[in-house]
Amino acid sequence: MSDTPGFTHDPDEFQRVLDDLLRRNAELHQQAAEARQRAEEARQRAEDAQRRIDELEKQLEHDSLHQQAAAARQQAEDARRRIEELERVLDQTAADYQQLQEKHDELAETLALLRRYIFGQRRERFSDAPGQGHLFDLPEILTEPEPPAPPPADDAATKPPKPARPPRRTRIDHLPHIRIEHDLPEGEKTCACCGGPKQKIGEDISRELDFVPAQLNVKVHVLPKYACPKCRDGVASPPVPPKPIPGGIAGAGLVAFVVVSKFADHLPLDRLEDILTRHGVFLARSTLCDWVRNAAIVLKPLADLQKTLVLQSPIIWTDDTPVTVLGGEQPGSSTGRFWVYIGDDGHPYSVYDFTTSRSRDGPAEFLKDYRGFLQADAYGGYDGIFLNSDGKIVEVACWSHARRKFFEARSNAPREANEILEWIRQLYDIEDRGRELTPDERKALRQRESVPILDRIEKKLDDLSGRALPKSALGKAVTYARNQWAALRQYVNDGRLTIDNNVSERTLRLQAVGRNNWQFLGSEEAGPRAAVLFTILAGAKRHHLEPWAYLRDVLLRLSAGETEWEPLLPDRWAASHPEHVLQHRIDESRRKAARQKERRQERRAAASKTG
Repeated sequence: MSDTPGFTHDPDEFQRVLDDLLRRNAELHQQAAEARQRAEEARQRAEDAQRRIDELEKQLEHDSLHQQAAAARQQAEDARRRIEELERVLDQTAADYQQLQEKHDELAETLALLRRYIFGQRRERFSDAPGQGHLFDLPEILTEPEPPAPPPADDAATKPPKPARPPRRTRIDHLPHIRIEHDLPEGEKTCACCGGPKQKIGEDISRELDFVPAQLNVKVHVLPKYACPKCRDGVASPPVPPKPIPGGIAGAGLVAFVVVSKFADHLPLDRLEDILTRHGVFLARSTLCDWVRNAAIVLKPLADLQKTLVLQSPIIWTDDTPVTVLGGEQPGSSTGRFWVYIGDDGHPYSVYDFTTSRSRDGPAEFLKDYRGFLQADAYGGYDGIFLNSDGKIVEVACWSHARRKFFEARSNAPREANEILEWIRQLYDIEDRGRELTPDERKALRQRESVPILDRIEKKLDDLSGRALPKSALGKAVTYARNQWAALRQYVNDGRLTIDNNVSERTLRLQAVGRNNWQFLGSEEAGPRAAVLFTILAGAKRHHLEPWAYLRDVLLRLSAGETEWEPLLPDRWAASHPEHVLQHRIDESRRKAARQKERRQERRAAASKTG
């Protein structure tokens, strides 16, 4: 998350600003009261003057009375002008007070968000405690309830016990086993009763998992040379084995280790320099940088192929994240951007692009030949892409971003924000039930159950737009949702679309975690090379591949001049190398999904009972 622009992170500074605003508010209240008192006194004097004029007009008998009447009329006119001036000051004071009140509310909301950002929980989640129902029950648009569970038996003892969780066993059978024999001393092998020798009747086995540090070795390629001793027809020798770094000392395994360590395990090269020194050889980080650069050059054709395939996907999810870049034309550092473009299941690749700014030129160039759905956040740079595509690129917005706006507005307008958050949670419950359906079945489910909820949200947004202050958190949330409304509703028209863009945000965590370690890119030229390496490793992560084995094989085959790149794509490589698929990650994802599904089912069942 980015910091709130224009505000410090110090809550005490925010408190001092709020105290100054409240003191100014009290002073304006006092000035307004004094102005009202003076206006009332002026009105009283005007009325007295008017009565005096009337009396004088009745008693006019000579010129002196006419002069007194003219003077009284002048006083009355002056009094009216004074009244008008005081009323203008009063109106201006009221306007200033209203402006200060809005500024106070805005700063209070910003302070609450800053405190939550620094000290609070980042997750936008309600309590999933059993038995807690929905905050706002909407029976006319609620989703279909879960089938009722059978009534519990009268005897609690008849309830079947929960199945015991199987013990967790670490998979170590595939590792090398070193057998270490232990035996008793000869004196303890004699029977204490009869004095005869004891016989071995069995053995106990205790296994211990140990660690042997990685080793660097030098492969010496011996290339014999042959020549005819009689003729001078030349010398014959086998070809030099290909290397990922032509003329370099690094083998494919070492280069793959360096790339995976930095771009998958998030180790900066100075730490890697120390690690390799512990393993027995000092390699300067400048040398490691050269290896990373050459690896990106070798891998670029495979990354370009994945880009071509992603642009054939009917749906692309995209997002961006900043990165500090050193060098360039201007002194100091600048902010570059990594953009991720994710294809659907038929084009299962995640491609990265790098730009030196967040202008729309980068996405526009990448997507210039694309036709299909583009799901992204509300970044304004995409608007020109949608408008200039003549309808060939369809905008799909993210409900997660819209939900976040209303989540931040709960302290300012709890009832309105929580009501809309409840409807959004119902939309996500429908998506959870439709997760395992076919696209056509999922579309039918959304048309039947999600569309009425969206209609209700739209009606509520129209109502709030006239009541919520534009600069308040609720007003900003309403404005965001109404500006993106057509794109927010788009997902119900195609079962292949998703309700949010969270897949791209999860993918960009690879850069967010790495950025906290290696801090910056050394130059603008390093950005595109890093994008190539992130693309290759993102494919390995998406298909649960052991990254070192995959990258080593790809480097060997590409540096050998292989031109058939399709077998090197991560999904196809995984199918041909199942031994390098990280099965524990797949099992972990399935268990996590099963737990989430169970919690949501319990929440829906509790909501149907309370409803």
